[in-house]
Amino acid sequence: MELHNDEKRLLKAFQESNEKTMNLEELSKYIEKEKVMRAAFWLSGRDFLEIIENKTKLCELNELGNKSLDFGIPERKVANYIKENNLESIPIKELSKILEKDETGAALGNLKKKGLVEIDKGNIVFKNLNYEDIEEEILKKVSINPDLSTYSKDEVKIVENLKKRGFLNLKEVVDRSFEIKDAGTEFIKNPIEIKEEITQLTREMIVSGKWKDYFIRPYDAKIPTEDIYPAKAHPMSKIIQEVNEVLISMGFKEVKSQIVQTEFWNFDTLFEPQDHPARDMQDTFFVKYPNTGKVPKELLEKVKGIHECGTIDGEKISKGWCYKFDENVSKRTVLRTHTTVSSIKYLASLSESERENPHKVFCIDRVFRNETIDYKHLPEFYQCEGIVMAEDVNFDNLVGILKEFLRKLGFEKVRIRPAYFPFTEPSLEAEVYMEGKGWLELLGAGVFRPEVLEPFGIKKPVLAWGIGLSRLAMLRFGLTDIRELHKNDMEWLKKTAVNE
Repeated sequence: MELHNDEKRLLKAFQESNEKTMNLEELSKYIEKEKVMRAAFWLSGRDFLEIIENKTKLCELNELGNKSLDFGIPERKVANYIKENNLESIPIKELSKILEKDETGAALGNLKKKGLVEIDKGNIVFKNLNYEDIEEEILKKVSINPDLSTYSKDEVKIVENLKKRGFLNLKEVVDRSFEIKDAGTEFIKNPIEIKEEITQLTREMIVSGKWKDYFIRPYDAKIPTEDIYPAKAHPMSKIIQEVNEVLISMGFKEVKSQIVQTEFWNFDTLFEPQDHPARDMQDTFFVKYPNTGKVPKELLEKVKGIHECGTIDGEKISKGWCYKFDENVSKRTVLRTHTTVSSIKYLASLSESERENPHKVFCIDRVFRNETIDYKHLPEFYQCEGIVMAEDVNFDNLVGILKEFLRKLGFEKVRIRPAYFPFTEPSLEAEVYMEGKGWLELLGAGVFRPEVLEPFGIKKPVLAWGIGLSRLAMLRFGLTDIRELHKNDMEWLKKTAVNE
């Protein structure tokens, strides 16, 4: 059996050192470090060597974690503020004066979860301002000792929670050692001769006859090699592409709309009242410039009538919302909070003759919500929404379309349960079954209400549904933290299968 020179050099290291097990640093004294792993893989394939991997999980504080170590986690900041100002309590609404915007919700939730406070008429009252917090202790411990294997089970749970809160990162470090096996031991009992060898013949070698002076190593296709990770699309891009192809295969047409919309198109046309909580600054991004946009006057009057008293062109079709509709609110600009606005604008663009034909359209695009960033929320994410307009389509057709759509995405078990959305009736939520996780909610759907369709002159039923693609990606790739999709973790990106 003829070995590659690098394999010989690696075995010669064991021969000269008389060691049975050596690590990477020790072997690099005999052979270049970058060649050690390749030669070791080859030798392991010949059963000369065993590669032993010791994996260690490490936790390390990130920028937020180091900042919290110095100035306190959000809960401690609130307690310190009350102490320093000799207060007995603090109104919840004043938390924004103490904390960053994205800390407020988490701080209040954790204060209650840890049993540190009571809420009395909108005020936060601490039971003990000098409390001890195990999370703070763990942050200190991480700054000194990053090795997670030395932590207890309870401490590991706290570390995982601190990761979800964004205070630290976890990573896995692999320490490799190499142990010579019986076949390798037998081989090194004899002198190891390292000849100059070539792996590629040139014209000059053949013509001059120099090739006779070299050893030509035979090619062995069975020798294991290191994993190679080719360039590929980001997992989120692949999800978007897959959903796009599935819907086009089902006969849908893709439509688009602008990121900036007026409240009229984003909310009013969907029969969402102007005092609905989803339209507050806490949930929606309002555009500073331009802060208003154009709204079609005739359509505005129709939508206004629907909202105020449920009438359109003098005909009463519902009770409406019974409030005073403000046209100035309709003209305010926002970053769209859903892709349904694309479908609504598509329906509004149809001519009278086009409304007689069936339509199947969808939109995949970015949407924006004023959310606190945590393990399941981001202020920007991808959503897919679609509609079907045709004579006599009904709720059963909607269920059938959704089941086929989800089946094509790989979800064989689907169940439907009732739901509520302001602009559809009846409405549903679809859940999919995943082994080891049970039933998980994936999308919402329903039949557009007459209050949505009548202003556009549409008399046919319109089936509508929407799905968050980040949620789909988390289920597909087994993620528990939505932020992992966008962290550019090279190890995770490399190991995510191309065909997933």
